[in-house]
Amino acid sequence: MLLSIENQSEFTFALDGEWLKSGSIKSVDGVHGVVWWVDTSEHSVYLSLAISRRRLRTPYFMCWAGVPPANLKAELLMKKCPRLEASEDGSFTGGNVGCQWVGTEDGAKLRLFPELATFIPATASDDPATELEEQDEASNDQLATADAQLMSQKGGYASTEGGDFLATTRPKDATDGLVRGLKAAGAGVAGGLVTAVAAPVAGAKTEGAGGFFKGLGAGLLGGAAMVVGGVGCGIAQVGRGLMQSPLAHRARREEKIWDQELGCWVDVDLCVLERQLAEDQDDDEGQGPATSSDTSAKVVDTEYYDLLNVKPGASPSEIKKAYYKEARLCHPDKNPGDAEATAKFQKLSTVYQVLSDPELRKRYDKEGKSGVEEQKNVHMDPRAFFSLLFGSERFEPWTGELHIAAEADHFTKVSEESQMQDFDRQSLKKRQVRREVTLAVHLREVLSRVVYGRDPEGFEEHIRQEARDLASAQFGPELLQALGEIYLARAEIHLANELAGRFSLSKRIASAKANSLVFKHNLKFYKNAAGSLMHAGKVYSAARKAEKKEPETTERSEEGQESEETSLANEKQVEAAMDDALPYFLKTAWSYVARDIDATVKNVSRKFLQDKSVPWQIRVRRAQALRSLGHVFIEEGESALANEGAEQPAAQAAKAALQEAMLGSMREK
Repeated sequence: MLLSIENQSEFTFALDGEWLKSGSIKSVDGVHGVVWWVDTSEHSVYLSLAISRRRLRTPYFMCWAGVPPANLKAELLMKKCPRLEASEDGSFTGGNVGCQWVGTEDGAKLRLFPELATFIPATASDDPATELEEQDEASNDQLATADAQLMSQKGGYASTEGGDFLATTRPKDATDGLVRGLKAAGAGVAGGLVTAVAAPVAGAKTEGAGGFFKGLGAGLLGGAAMVVGGVGCGIAQVGRGLMQSPLAHRARREEKIWDQELGCWVDVDLCVLERQLAEDQDDDEGQGPATSSDTSAKVVDTEYYDLLNVKPGASPSEIKKAYYKEARLCHPDKNPGDAEATAKFQKLSTVYQVLSDPELRKRYDKEGKSGVEEQKNVHMDPRAFFSLLFGSERFEPWTGELHIAAEADHFTKVSEESQMQDFDRQSLKKRQVRREVTLAVHLREVLSRVVYGRDPEGFEEHIRQEARDLASAQFGPELLQALGEIYLARAEIHLANELAGRFSLSKRIASAKANSLVFKHNLKFYKNAAGSLMHAGKVYSAARKAEKKEPETTERSEEGQESEETSLANEKQVEAAMDDALPYFLKTAWSYVARDIDATVKNVSRKFLQDKSVPWQIRVRRAQALRSLGHVFIEEGESALANEGAEQPAAQAAKAALQEAMLGSMREK
């Protein structure tokens, strides 16, 4: 089969990508797949083909010139391609946006129109539904129908009592239903056994032999009921999972993701999520406490603002950026032995803690330093502590606010407000969603140079330099490797799924690699946690021994010298035990961060790679770019670790890291 192209446009095209289930594009006879080209100048005009020319079968053909379809691969798999018709007079019998075609004796003849539309990526300010309609009306109708069904389901859940529980417990497919069923049945059996054993024991303690037999009867009945109930719930979950399987298969083919809170498969539109994020932030700022006025006339003292080189009316984000910029210049790591730099670093930390706290900032604006220096109690800002400890101030665009920092900050605030009973997990979940959307948007912007600009060399040079800068942060090489490994794993899974197939060997290998990575990080966390508990016990034992020895020595000592020497020896023993424990504590915290990165980047990658605001071809290019980013981060992380040279002893390095982070996070309040 030959394909002849009459290009009436001003564009020259180069091959950009392909997915062929069979055959080769160089020999169109027998081919079954899709292929696309992009213009060589602006890389914004696409020529996309879906071809099915299997031997002994009627050929099918579809073409798009200008803007690519929403899902080129689906056009072929869902059999939307029309049959390639030939005409006796050679006139064009088929057509689409930007092109026309006709079947010939040798294959197909294609004509591109002189004027071709330019593909412009959607933004948060655009209406994604309109963009999809312009690109592919048929696909948009399907998506709209699916969205309407989902909305009706959501309405049904919301309007029915207990609907939220039914949604959150709904399995996504047969496998998930089987797992949930086994858990429910196992819980029922375990609960039944415990009840059957505990009831007669409790009865014997209270009423003797008679109580034992009464408890035995009650325990057997209660235990049997729990077993039957658990097994029944398990069977119900398996059944629900089987019922969901056809929908799950269709949803995966359409690149939807499972939302457990809604209990349904949903589309991801990063532009919509970005717009919602901006609206939520505006609402929070409007409802939040008042900050400084935008005029310096109402500010009594501007010293703190001057130290950060910002105006008194600066926004919280501007203050944060200014603090990080100034703190880097006088960081103790960059100025070893410089007492003046260390003092300035401490001062900047105090300034930032005042100006980042709405209430303290308001007091400072009205009363000056005297209004905030009256509080003599020193507190540690957990967000700043973990930010400095794990270098996440530099990595914030890549990791966001670490979960360990967010949880510690939330816990501290709740403690200060004496509302421990109302510890709100929902706000933490909301912060996590914001974090994931922000990171996905950052990936979109960073990778656009290679996704849209087709500049892999320039992208690699730029990202390698940024990776080298990131490697100089605390735990920088480790963070680079953790990010690179999970980026690479998620990109390979997506590419294998899209280009090889969900049940292909390459997809299974990619998934196995990702699962082994997560398992390795989980295993390290539990191993380090066990080590931390063991060393914490040693510290406690050393402290208890020191407490017991000191009074006895004090009684025997005449002048107190022996007591003082013994006290110093005891203190050294406790300090030695603490020094031995610090590396394990730090390793445990880092292991927790690694697990957090695994879970967060997994969700970020889904939002980035399954974003329906861009066509399928762009999603494939995003995965390829993410794979390249993962390779660069891994290589630079390994290189930084190899070039670190002689390391400090583990205890000394851990102590230095903790002291530095604590120094930067202390504040007077």
